[in-house]
Amino acid sequence: MRGEKPKVITINPSALSQAMDYKPIERFARAIPGSAKQRIEKNVIFSILQNQMLITFDFGDASLCHEILHFVQKSPIDYKCNPTPSISVKINSLIEQKITTIHRQRKPSKWRCASCSRKLLPLMMLAIAMLALITGCGTIPLPATSESWGNEQTARDLFADGRLQEAAEQYLHLASQASPPRSYDYRLTAIKIHLDAQNIDTAKALLAKINPTRLTSGQQARRHLLKARIALAKQNPQSALTRLRKIHFRHCGHENVPLSASKPCDSELPKSFRIKFLRIRALAHSALGGEHILEAAKDRIALDMLLTKTAEIKANHQATWQLLISLPSPTPPSTDTRPSAPPTSRTGILQGWLTLADIVKQYLSNETGPYHETFSQALLSWQKQYQKHPAKRFLLKDLLATTKEKPPAHIALLLPLDGVFAGAGNAVRNGFLSAWFEGGSDSAQRPRITLRNTADANIQSVYNDVVSAGAKFIVGPLDKPSVAFLEELPNLPVPTLTLNHGKETPAQSHRNASGTLMLSKAFTQTPTDPRKTAAEAPLYRFTLSPESEARHIARRARYDGHARAAILTPQTPWGRRMEQTFISTWEQLGGAIVENRSFSTDLKEISRIVQQLLKTSDAMRHRQSIPKSSDTREHRSTDGNAIDCILMAAFPREARQLRPQIKFHHVGDTPMPIYATYHVFSGAINPLLDEDLDGIIFADMPWVLRRDPENQSTLRNLATSAWPESASKYSRFYALGIDAYRIIPYLKRLRSRNFPNFSGETGELSVDSQGNVNRQPVWAIIRRGKPVPDKNGAQYSQYQKGT
Repeated sequence: MRGEKPKVITINPSALSQAMDYKPIERFARAIPGSAKQRIEKNVIFSILQNQMLITFDFGDASLCHEILHFVQKSPIDYKCNPTPSISVKINSLIEQKITTIHRQRKPSKWRCASCSRKLLPLMMLAIAMLALITGCGTIPLPATSESWGNEQTARDLFADGRLQEAAEQYLHLASQASPPRSYDYRLTAIKIHLDAQNIDTAKALLAKINPTRLTSGQQARRHLLKARIALAKQNPQSALTRLRKIHFRHCGHENVPLSASKPCDSELPKSFRIKFLRIRALAHSALGGEHILEAAKDRIALDMLLTKTAEIKANHQATWQLLISLPSPTPPSTDTRPSAPPTSRTGILQGWLTLADIVKQYLSNETGPYHETFSQALLSWQKQYQKHPAKRFLLKDLLATTKEKPPAHIALLLPLDGVFAGAGNAVRNGFLSAWFEGGSDSAQRPRITLRNTADANIQSVYNDVVSAGAKFIVGPLDKPSVAFLEELPNLPVPTLTLNHGKETPAQSHRNASGTLMLSKAFTQTPTDPRKTAAEAPLYRFTLSPESEARHIARRARYDGHARAAILTPQTPWGRRMEQTFISTWEQLGGAIVENRSFSTDLKEISRIVQQLLKTSDAMRHRQSIPKSSDTREHRSTDGNAIDCILMAAFPREARQLRPQIKFHHVGDTPMPIYATYHVFSGAINPLLDEDLDGIIFADMPWVLRRDPENQSTLRNLATSAWPESASKYSRFYALGIDAYRIIPYLKRLRSRNFPNFSGETGELSVDSQGNVNRQPVWAIIRRGKPVPDKNGAQYSQYQKGT
């Protein structure tokens, strides 16, 4: 019987009569709209955890979950919408004894619950009755019998097969059958598996049930580590570090096993625990950024001494390198003197990493260029100085290989210079040529540029012509159809940097099952075609697509802790694209869309639209002012509908009308947070007009935001004098042209992730394995009609780097 799956029986309708006498459940079941019943999955899960029973009903989406909860009246049963989405019915006040086993006789209508009070049997029938009312009388899985549960090996097998939810439940069952301290080992393992499955809220709830005073010292350490993981998943790295400091290690006198100089190891804590500890602490430090980056690198270096698998060592080296090349270089690297510490000591290894990073940052800077002949000499000198350094194993080989590459001697620029896209195309051309002129007066050192107009042209003919003419690198095209054509080609003859995506697809999600946001590098990546890999096609994509901007905004708002958003977009095809991107990204991040409104170009409609948008939020806030002695059932039913932020896509003219109306109609002590795409800002400083935009948070590029005298470069002066329209109306495309030229020598290096991010005019640029140039923008907030740096935005940017 062990390992047997839960059996299925058919509900006997005659057995429901007693169940239907329980009014709260009857009222709940009958209140569900008929249309909703057809959308509910026929699934019921019983989870028996200590002194409570959770009955979970799975639904198709979060909006349906909240719709059903709207009909629930006050009762002894707690209803909660999970981000799964599902409804959990928590029944604890009516249970007098812990459920230990559930037995079922052969006849479906006769089953009993051992060790239950007389109240519990009708209650469990009520749960089945409620499901029967929702889904109709059908087959329903009952809880497994005690014989169906496997042993510890079963739990291990489930985990090895990737069936994490089942493995966690198996370990919880084992915990219920074992005695302390073994039972706590099982329970902590179950919690760890829930974290692996990204069920953060479930893990947090289970961990809260454990009495820490009954744990051994080793179990206490595991508990602190799990709490640190939860804090990190909840975007609270400082709390994670605080929790990690509670883990005390005794000195073992062995330098190759230490976690830090003061707390090396503990005989009770296995090597695997120390590895996890260092990884989590490194992540927490890197997420905090700033001075913590160096601490994260130290943890990575200590971790390297514990790892044995080649893949793990290589990945850890890559993580260490990414941390160190993100640090500012205080002084030029010096390879002429010996390090103060032995090269093989921990301090010496750290100094070797730092020195190598400084070499790369100096010789691959914008000023000297990546092909400086002394770069190879500097790398070889470093190799002699640090002959046994771990970076020699993987990284140094890749760095030396790049010194043999040469820049392209002939670049073709394919752009639409007339027609619908003429303004953007000409601005990109002007920015590209400005950067080319900036390269110096020696024409022999600059590549030859061939410019071709793609407006109303056959992209296949144009592309083949420039390749036949000897182009070694191609920049463009700009329009989606042309880019789509190139993306469909199995191979390209020369490396190509397109300035758009052929097809937009939803960004990948890192939301876990509990809805917790898991920010990482993947969130900065643009959609890719999985068929194109770095080895198959030299295709790169660099775009300023509006959808990418919408994703930036949604991720930032979610990072700031908002979960219930309202969307404002124009009634245009462009607006609908932005709306869909907002919705898909926000829901993938675990947020809920409470209101979604679109506005026309008729500004008279703005007030009405904003009133409709905020009515739910305002009503909610009004109910919050009701005295506690009042009947709060109505308030209770709309808790999930309070708007806590607005995601907006609008141009300056409409935004200047929307923001004052939002401020006027919003009810609350604090302003409604508004996150908008960069389209909200014209690019020109105009406090008199933009005063109405005060408080709006948006992301833009350094070229647009950094206009102070210190940043008045030759390029900016050239743009203003030679191409005034490009410098004003199409300033962002002008900056795209600048970066499209400057980044060419760095593309392959950035794709290898062995080099620092490229600091461009459009933002901080990186390249993923699919060849997408990912842009990290600068965050700003409007104050007194002017965009000023947003401090929280800077922290968010650093968080993205760290994760």
